Amino acid sequence: MTLSDEADLFALQPDQPFFETVYTASPLVIVGTREPDGSGDLAPKHMAIPLGWADYFGFVCTPAHATYQNAERTGSFTVSYPRPENVLEATLAAGPRDDEGHKPSLAGVETVEADAIDAPAVKDAYAVLECEVTEIVDGFGENALVAGEIVGKYVHSDAYRDDDAEPEALLERAPALAYLYPDRFASVSETQSFPFPEGFER
Repeated sequence: MTLSDEADLFALQPDQPFFETVYTASPLVIVGTREPDGSGDLAPKHMAIPLGWADYFGFVCTPAHATYQNAERTGSFTVSYPRPENVLEATLAAGPRDDEGHKPSLAGVETVEADAIDAPAVKDAYAVLECEVTEIVDGFGENALVAGEIVGKYVHSDAYRDDDAEPEALLERAPALAYLYPDRFASVSETQSFPFPEGFER
């Protein structure tokens, strides 16, 4: 039996975009960079992920966007994890630029300056990373992977997960924000323990 024999599986046509036809959950982060005029830029990203178990992080962007250009020029970026109740900040960060190239909607997003690098981060995010660009890999169609080494990391006290933290209480206190491309988001506050097999190791 092959996948095409499965009666409940719908085979997409080669020109059909996969991620437009099914909801998949991803983190939603806001990447902060520094503009050439010294102002800060913010942009939401859902194609964003840790790169392995060490301190590396990457996100997908197009070279036509200021985020890519700023990260390439300055060699740094921040990653802010907004709270579900602050999802509007991601909306404002996605606002269009005016004729002068500015993004007026960013006036509605409160920011703080990073410590280890020159870039803004979102105030009251439940976690923030400061990254130095290590590599930019072009060639994913019109997109590229911007990869960085994490040189600073912060977790808000109400979201900090230590050995004594009860997952249920922690997530109820500080829910995680999930993005379901292309048009939905969710507040994740109820979860279940994953059934790892006996003897499982990372």
